[in-house]
Amino acid sequence: MTYHLYVCGSNGSFQLGLDDDEDRHRLECAQFQTEIGRTVDLDIRPIKVACGGNHTLVLLENGQVYGAGSSRYGQLACFQESLPIFQKLDLPFKIKDVVAGWNYTVFISAYDEVYTCGQGLTGELGLGKTHLQSLPAKIELPDNGRIVKAGSSLHNVVLQFENGELYGFGNNKKGQLLDGPKVLWTPTRLPIRARDFALARDFAVFSSDGRLLLQGKDQYGIAERLQTVGQIDRIWAMWSSVHLLSGRQLVSYGNNSHGQLVLPTTIGTPVKIAIGSEHGLLAEKFRVFAWGWGEHGNCGQHQKEKTGVTFDYMNEIYTEQHVVVDVFAGCATTWVVVRCSENV
Repeated sequence: MTYHLYVCGSNGSFQLGLDDDEDRHRLECAQFQTEIGRTVDLDIRPIKVACGGNHTLVLLENGQVYGAGSSRYGQLACFQESLPIFQKLDLPFKIKDVVAGWNYTVFISAYDEVYTCGQGLTGELGLGKTHLQSLPAKIELPDNGRIVKAGSSLHNVVLQFENGELYGFGNNKKGQLLDGPKVLWTPTRLPIRARDFALARDFAVFSSDGRLLLQGKDQYGIAERLQTVGQIDRIWAMWSSVHLLSGRQLVSYGNNSHGQLVLPTTIGTPVKIAIGSEHGLLAEKFRVFAWGWGEHGNCGQHQKEKTGVTFDYMNEIYTEQHVVVDVFAGCATTWVVVRCSENV
């Protein structure tokens, strides 16, 4: 199998891996520096794209991680102004998951050890009052078994263990993780067990005992709307809105200044959904649609009769012969993984 990673959107620090720093309004193939040289072809499937403010990490199925974009704070496990195309990171351990925030990265090893690097002015490294870490450093966590989910926002992180316990660290100025200190400098157990969760800019949403709980600043009246939701299958959050899959219905609550909220939409199967900072993606087998704030080209180009950066409709950004494997969304960036060797 051969895979391509199509990208568009914000690119001011080379985070799209295209060897330049120009934003893209159309999907193009990211470039990788591999053992055989520079290429757009990958023979190992990308299973995760983690997006920071200006850096990106691509996790492959074999546990290797490639990075592009800014690493001026060590967020790509090296001190370098930027990596213009995706390069393999020199990590001493196999990775099973990776998440990123504004200027930091969190790696989860195959043995459920957690390492962080980059800049952490408000505890997002989980290393105490260490503000800068150029090489991944291990953080201290209890032996609670497997980590089944990691989530990050601009300046905080939540880890979910298989027993449902949650540990968080980083910015807590709005009380988005718990009622307590404004900064959680080290991993702190949160007073809730959750089946799922999502982190926004100033709040977090947790699914617990069949209910949705919102922690933090709720300037859009989201908490009240969440109480009307019945079945809860998945939770996502943009910086200022919540998106839920309830049965086959995709529903949204919160800020709609740039079309971030989808109209109640019936989802077919199979389908992939990805939620970024202020835009979303919905993928079918051969098509991908984007909606929300497309200021940097992350929602593609408008239909001819449309202008501006608000996409209050499902804008088709990919319709090709190749099968869409997965989609990911970051800080005004869009990522589409396709399998090139299969055309039917």
